[in-house]
Amino acid sequence: MRLGDLVDHGLAIAGADAVAIGDGRVRLTWSEYRERVSQLAAQLRRAGVAPGDRVAVHLPKSVDSFVSVHAILRAGAVMVPLDWFASAEFLRGVVDDAEPVALVSRARPNVIDEIVSGSTVGVVVDPTAEPDAGGPAVDRGPAVVPVERDAPAYIIYTSGSTGRPKGIVHTHHSAMAYAELAVETYGLTHTDRLANIAPLQFDQSTFELYAAPLAGASVLVVPDGVMKFPASLAKLVADDQVSVWYSVPYALRQLVERGLTGELQLSELRWILYGGEVYPPEELRALMRAVPSTRVSNVYGPAEVNQCTFHHLDEPPTSDSPVPIGRAWSGADVELVADDRRIDGVGVGELWVASDTMMDRYWRGPDLTEQAVVTDHRVLGPGRWYRTGDLAERRDDGELVFLGRVDNQIKVRGYRIELEAVEAAFIDATGVDGCAAVVDTDGEQIVAMIDPVLDSDAVAELRTAVRRRLPNHAVPGRIVAVERLPRTSTGKVDRGAARRLLAEQHGIPPTQ
Repeated sequence: MRLGDLVDHGLAIAGADAVAIGDGRVRLTWSEYRERVSQLAAQLRRAGVAPGDRVAVHLPKSVDSFVSVHAILRAGAVMVPLDWFASAEFLRGVVDDAEPVALVSRARPNVIDEIVSGSTVGVVVDPTAEPDAGGPAVDRGPAVVPVERDAPAYIIYTSGSTGRPKGIVHTHHSAMAYAELAVETYGLTHTDRLANIAPLQFDQSTFELYAAPLAGASVLVVPDGVMKFPASLAKLVADDQVSVWYSVPYALRQLVERGLTGELQLSELRWILYGGEVYPPEELRALMRAVPSTRVSNVYGPAEVNQCTFHHLDEPPTSDSPVPIGRAWSGADVELVADDRRIDGVGVGELWVASDTMMDRYWRGPDLTEQAVVTDHRVLGPGRWYRTGDLAERRDDGELVFLGRVDNQIKVRGYRIELEAVEAAFIDATGVDGCAAVVDTDGEQIVAMIDPVLDSDAVAELRTAVRRRLPNHAVPGRIVAVERLPRTSTGKVDRGAARRLLAEQHGIPPTQ
């Protein structure tokens, strides 16, 4: 099966009149959903989109965004999700790199013009437009355009260390392998209702995009506006009787901290999956006490391999030790490697993963691919192994515990961010001599420390300039200006010393 077949498959399992998807405003049955997907796929084909072409999606979270993804795949094209909240300048960087032939969007015309001006995008398609009158709207062409199993299906972009967006290419095979394992591991069926919390450009969304229709499960797409208000989010999840939730811990913490879980009936919520960042044990205990009948799992896996390990918690953690990321699920092999040697038994090393769910390559990044994917390791043997860059420890019981990064990549609210990319955006700006990007003590926002001290107007201009260079999730929440950043003997900014300086000045209000 290919991803383009999933909607037909979901309809066959759940039935034409069962609910396929909703977003709090629109609700479609499987029959209606397939009709919408087929119409848009036909529209793309009539616009000249051919198998293998890239098609970008620039939409807020909604039923329309899911329709667009499945229509692109049905047409045999490669889906490229764009961050709805990113600046037009950052999106132009993605578009210039991916070179899509079409854009699916209903944004303001001037925003679209800024994104596609001078690019390879030849047509902009509105997913809400009515089909053309006459024959072409009736003749939708083949139900699903056939593609090879190893053909690219989608490209997800993350921030690169140089500031240039980095595209992760997944195939129909790797995405379907993930969907099949997710359905098997979490026992998904057509009676489940999955909450889509993550936006399209975040790899967690593949759970609802692909595993849900494979099981015939329905999806509640939580709109971006609702995500800003925990009370509205909790009510929507309860009213729609969501049974499976997958998100970063931040969204769950908001519900618990505001005491909203006790006010609502969440009896249908059978499983909570969280991943992307560490969930402090004390706060995880509070969550599990709030939903005592719900199973909770810590899920681990970079976007390059989707999920590869899990740790199920049937009871709240009893200690403040880090919650394990667990063991490899049935479709993956994981190894710890240090000094180019496999660590047998207990020990610490870089986590390497071999799995059918692994990406094909980095888009237009052969050097990056060669660095990250090892095809014939002298100890692990032949095969494709992905070097995650994550340090992990294997305990006596065989469970893995995440310890941190080998490099300067960090995660904030589940998004991977290269600190060098943040620093480069500041250093390239006028008036900045140095920058150290660090994470605040709560681990929920990036703080950019710069020198020299600038006045408030200059800092405001600097923030605007940086927003044009970085994806929304990588823009620092605070800018702290100091007379001089600490530097090493070679003249480089000492990020560790800068982090200590920030801790010493934690009570001092930021410049902006």
